[in-house]
Amino acid sequence: AAMMQKKRLAANALKPTSSAARVKTKGGSGKGRGRPEAFARRNLRQAMVLRLRQQEQQRRGNKVSASGKQVTAAAEEVPIKDRAGYPLVPTKVDPANWRTKEGKPVFVDMARVPWLPDDFGQGVKMTNPISRSRDGAGGTYTVWVSSEGKVYYHRKSIEAELGRMLTFRDGWNGQMRLQRLSGRQTDEKAFFRLLSPKERKCLPKADELHFCVVSARRTDTQEGLADIALTQANFEMAGVTPTWYVDAGSFKAYKDLGLKVVVGGKLTEARNKCLRDAAGMRKACVQVSDDISRYEYYEGEQAADRSDEAANEAFAAATCHVISPVSAARFLLAKLRAAQGVTPGYFPQLAGVYPLGSCSRAFGGAAVTTRNFILGDFIVIDKSPLRFDEDMKLKEDYDFTAQHIQRHGGVLRCNRMTVSAKHHAPGGAETLRDKKGMEEQRNIAILMRKWPRAFRKHPTRKNEVILQWPRGDVDAEEACQDASRREKPRVKKDRLKTAMLAFNIAAKVKLGDRPCSTPYISKRRLGAKGKTVKELLETYMYQDAKGAKKKYTTADLRYDLQANGLVLSKEGAKQQEALGRAFSRSGYEVADER
Repeated sequence: AAMMQKKRLAANALKPTSSAARVKTKGGSGKGRGRPEAFARRNLRQAMVLRLRQQEQQRRGNKVSASGKQVTAAAEEVPIKDRAGYPLVPTKVDPANWRTKEGKPVFVDMARVPWLPDDFGQGVKMTNPISRSRDGAGGTYTVWVSSEGKVYYHRKSIEAELGRMLTFRDGWNGQMRLQRLSGRQTDEKAFFRLLSPKERKCLPKADELHFCVVSARRTDTQEGLADIALTQANFEMAGVTPTWYVDAGSFKAYKDLGLKVVVGGKLTEARNKCLRDAAGMRKACVQVSDDISRYEYYEGEQAADRSDEAANEAFAAATCHVISPVSAARFLLAKLRAAQGVTPGYFPQLAGVYPLGSCSRAFGGAAVTTRNFILGDFIVIDKSPLRFDEDMKLKEDYDFTAQHIQRHGGVLRCNRMTVSAKHHAPGGAETLRDKKGMEEQRNIAILMRKWPRAFRKHPTRKNEVILQWPRGDVDAEEACQDASRREKPRVKKDRLKTAMLAFNIAAKVKLGDRPCSTPYISKRRLGAKGKTVKELLETYMYQDAKGAKKKYTTADLRYDLQANGLVLSKEGAKQQEALGRAFSRSGYEVADER
């Protein structure tokens, strides 16, 4: 809860892109003074409806609560033209003068149903009590208003008036407007100041990138159309018109929505066409999935260690920047070009984001890594002849990442940037998945055949793999992060070499004069009787308290010797005495077994 509260406070500093997201300044003194508070559109809509309900219940003699004063005041200040329920075309009756037959005022709503035509508006009115009304319940009702000012209470009534069925395509323009009004993002100039001076010199203009949305078969459902509208609106708010790459069967449906559409074929074919088109324009290629709703960047310090507690604490203290896909792509490309050549052989051409919706765990590591998986939902490719393997229908982004690491010495993954995507929504690549996972297994087999040392199956998740690229002599990842933050490589120790420093490995052990009350330790010591130190550490196995077989280790030997449960033969006494002095200097104590 504390983490979420800090995230909300961080979001308060975001700059609204429309007057629909008004900001208020908290009064009083202390930590919150002067901090602007931004409200999401759904909160504004709820505050407006609750305020109308409160007024109606007061008229009936009932007392009900409403939203907070600040969010209610912010909702009332939103102009009706900046509300999603306002008609998209001029109407005969001004929405400010909407009235029911009984003369009740109708207030322009901040929401809009996906099937509502452009010349209709959506409003909220206060209701009269009926026989079924309960004290404190109800009081408002959502209605729709035609160009002539006629109020409708049901969708079927509008369809009967128009003489046709209403579909999601009738409300497409309204959904586009809804998404544009809902946007609230960090100022672009302020966001780019997070780049280093070297990276800012490499910052490209928006027209230097070819923005591609890879999609297919998403126009037949309300959810699919809403995702398309949101994706298109995110680009249009940033002043860019993306190109949609779809299969031949979906071309007309996407074209009818007014999108810029190109026939790209199936998934990997469409991805490769994006790359070819961008190369022909001499631009960097940006490939985006059709269901991304939000782009975020977290500004904050790396955690002190890799524990979940430290990572969560660092994540909670970070500032969240909500950005456009255009700003995100320019940011990544600037980092990508600035990183080229930081170490010999490292000239990355592929950049991407953290593959999960939350990057809290990533705060335990470096902000930029060079040999990790690049999620295909949002990628930036600069200049590379590499292409997607068209034999793969799924997991093509894993193979593409491996190709870039091998060819260009690495990739660039920004572990502070995330996208919110529906990885399991109907349409697109998800239609290729089968319940038995046969297609997944076929593509995993291709990965294992092409990159046997780089991929391994996930230990717990079925039909998933893990990319762990073999570590080379030169690691560009270390050059991209502060030297003080580098993690020391783990060195696998040889048990015998370690034991030789304290013991004579040829010395035999025998039982000491101190018995042990723990049964499995007593059995372990009986089994060790008469063996040499070398035999114990190389071949001796024993059963622990749960009956599981364990290998006898140097730590076991030290414990048994220090507790006097085992002793070394005369030739090993010198080493045992030296070991005792070493334990005394280190402050190590063995617990009394009694």
